[in-house]
Amino acid sequence: MKEINDVTKMEFLLTLNDNIVVQRYFNVKNYNPKAKSSYTMVELMSQIKEEIHEDLKAKSCYFLLDNYEQIELDPTVLSTSNTDGPEVFNMFLKVGDLTICHYGWDAKIYPPKIRYTVDVRPHLKSVLSRLTDIFSDENLSYNYLNIQLV
Repeated sequence: MKEINDVTKMEFLLTLNDNIVVQRYFNVKNYNPKAKSSYTMVELMSQIKEEIHEDLKAKSCYFLLDNYEQIELDPTVLSTSNTDGPEVFNMFLKVGDLTICHYGWDAKIYPPKIRYTVDVRPHLKSVLSRLTDIFSDENLSYNYLNIQLV
């Protein structure tokens, strides 16, 4: 009979204000609780945020080029929004009910058509795989600018 490994359930969540864009649960074998404080994890979450931003930026460029004439005739096409207030993308990483990482960035820098139709599914397999690798790794960096993080 196989030995049962220590498995921890984690959650990756991306929201636009209070609306869920993507929510995925994944399991980490041999979970390292110190990984949440590692520079490696912070760096990875920053990379994931940047990948999503670059994808949305590219889609925004294509949208603006494809709709150039319509935007020239009616600039209000770009000002349609579901809310009058701020809109923020929030990226969370959770273990159970505990949020261990949160990144937020302004969503109104993207045209409404782009921010309301976000599709990060092409990135998910890579994102979850990299997160799983970090949270099961014992050899992580806990030093940033000569400051010990743990």
